Amino acid sequence: MNKEDLLQRIRANAQAAIRFYLQNANVEMGLLRELAQHLDQPGVPLFLASMPNTPSRILESLQDSQDPQVLQVLANNPNCLHRMAAAQTLPPRLAAAGSRKLTQQQALHLAQDPQVEVRVALAKNPAISSPVQLKLSQDCVPFVRAALLENRRLVEEFQVGLGDDVDTAVHLAALLVPRLSPACMEIWVKESEELAQLALSRRKDLTPAMVEALTHSDHPSVMLSLLERQTLTEERLEAFIRRGDASIALAILRRRELSLPLQAALWETHGALPEVRLALAAHPALDDAVGLPLLDLQAGEEIPRLLALNPSPALPQTRAKLAREGSIFLCKHLLANPRSHEKALLETLVLRGDQVLLCHLAYRRIPCHGLSPQATERLLQSPLPSVRALATPQLPH
Repeated sequence: MNKEDLLQRIRANAQAAIRFYLQNANVEMGLLRELAQHLDQPGVPLFLASMPNTPSRILESLQDSQDPQVLQVLANNPNCLHRMAAAQTLPPRLAAAGSRKLTQQQALHLAQDPQVEVRVALAKNPAISSPVQLKLSQDCVPFVRAALLENRRLVEEFQVGLGDDVDTAVHLAALLVPRLSPACMEIWVKESEELAQLALSRRKDLTPAMVEALTHSDHPSVMLSLLERQTLTEERLEAFIRRGDASIALAILRRRELSLPLQAALWETHGALPEVRLALAAHPALDDAVGLPLLDLQAGEEIPRLLALNPSPALPQTRAKLAREGSIFLCKHLLANPRSHEKALLETLVLRGDQVLLCHLAYRRIPCHGLSPQATERLLQSPLPSVRALATPQLPH
């Protein structure tokens, strides 16, 4: 193997060449010195940095490299690391801060580096000891303290301390890290601080006891977050309704399932609010127990219109009352609701409807055969053949 052969191999695939010589044979030192004359060739600096017998003089010259990959390899060499940690330029110190080979003395030195980027890289390094973590947890720059939270070997005591950080961003980041300990969560669940409770309410790893403790929060934002992200019992939802504001009531009304006890609690507690009334009237699980009182409000046409169009199967009495007492305008909306196509409702609508309503029956092709003789006669008296045809069963073609 001569220099040209080695250069050709490095140019073809530097990583493959490095793996081969690390596993199979050392390159002669003389050949490495010759290779150092070609540092401008792609892959050569990385190859030289990776060889265990590269002369120190060559390694020192590589510390001025602008290639982060070369500096990273050098930082894993204890013979280079001490010089890199004390380098005048930023790139070597930055690489040294991420090295797993750092001694505690070197790490403490880098923890006082004037460049924030170096201290941030050091804070993320899982190899740093607890004294170094303590030093960084007291750093004057919030970014450095927040970077510690990305360290998978962060001491729990410091994690708890960062949860009480004076900087809001660090404080919240500490409560949102994936590996937050149960002890730390329990401390902040019991606190009344809104931001802390809000951050914790968004976590997926809360125990049932922690969720239960958070449900007693006095902050609407925490209650809303729990509604969106946690599984709550029926009793807890009812408690939220009775002590929450309109935003809580509307959030619960956005749920597809809504039991009668919850509907009753919403009506009793927030029924005076127009936005809650409208949301109740449109809810697909609404029951007659709330639908009828809503209809009796006599507060404009919008609530009766929503009730007429409501697809809930639990509103037969409400629809019957609309058919008996509602305006022709509301009766038209009833016809647009498939739930209103029952014979009893159609009977009422045909007997009290005008010719326009009967035309709507024909337009929607709602069969009306089998009604009472009076209703059938009403249909047959229409001047329109399409309306008269509604009273007659359609024979199959």
